[in-house]
Amino acid sequence: MKKIIFAFGLLFVFSFVYLSINKKTTLEEKYFIVEPRQSFLSIIDDLHSEGIIKNRYFFKVFVFLRGSHRDFKPGEYYFNGSYSMKNILEELKNNKGISVTIVEGYNIYQIEKLLLKNEILSSKGELVDFLVKDVDLKKYPFLRYVPPENNLEGFLYPNTYYFLKNTSIERVVENFLDHFNENIYILVKDKIALDEFYYKLIKASFLEKEIYHKEDMPLALSVINNRLDIGMRLQIDATLCYPKFMLQYEKDQVLRCNQVLASDKQMTSEYNTYRYAGLTRTPISNVNFETFKTVLEEITSDYFYYITTPQEKDTVFGKTLEEHNRNIQKYLR
Repeated sequence: MKKIIFAFGLLFVFSFVYLSINKKTTLEEKYFIVEPRQSFLSIIDDLHSEGIIKNRYFFKVFVFLRGSHRDFKPGEYYFNGSYSMKNILEELKNNKGISVTIVEGYNIYQIEKLLLKNEILSSKGELVDFLVKDVDLKKYPFLRYVPPENNLEGFLYPNTYYFLKNTSIERVVENFLDHFNENIYILVKDKIALDEFYYKLIKASFLEKEIYHKEDMPLALSVINNRLDIGMRLQIDATLCYPKFMLQYEKDQVLRCNQVLASDKQMTSEYNTYRYAGLTRTPISNVNFETFKTVLEEITSDYFYYITTPQEKDTVFGKTLEEHNRNIQKYLR
């Protein structure tokens, strides 16, 4: 009799397990991201909090017994339809997303071109023409003091991203802004006034593109601030590259700015800091956290000039025009 009861009990357990594994749940347009190096326990907890699985403890046991706890692939997933526990596991093991690495110092034109090349976006201009006014400012308060007609230049945080083919522009933007929020804004929001945030980001983008060594950035920032304080034009070569990228992108040309020419300094672009005083209307690239942190720790100096040496890419500073000209003769001629 005990054997019969045990057999029925065992049958019940197996039946319950089988039904639980194969029972399907309807999911409607659920996006889910698995980050690189994220633990399978953390992934399952996130699946539960997003409502993709009902019982995280049972799913953890199921995944572990299947020996699949190391098989989850990082990337973005899209669930829309009926899924069993088994189906969800197979999705997580067979990611079809596309990995894209956004390099620090990339501008929005380089980034959109990369997304188009990888077929993440389908139409030219989707990212470039996506404006701040189209973003939920309650979710991303760091955009609150950005002119609403500006695009998202500077906020496309450098990182490795995972997207599906032909992802909607709204989802692409959300992914970028979530990373910016996590990797910069949350870490500095208590150290900076919100109405100063965008101006700091513009300065940080100058440093990202202009200065090669991180240790030179604080003094370079002091040069920028000293010039701004007296209304002196910034004369930053890196800002001249930005309109060149813009024009090259519009004409479907190769995006590059290997050399700044004397003629470039005469262009009428608002990004020509040789011709116009003050900051540019937008940042000129993305920045990483270390660069942005530099603009929070401003130091004072008597420097108004700097040059970059051709070989070592060191920054050499000067206090006066005479000293600056001597540095040019010594290092650049």
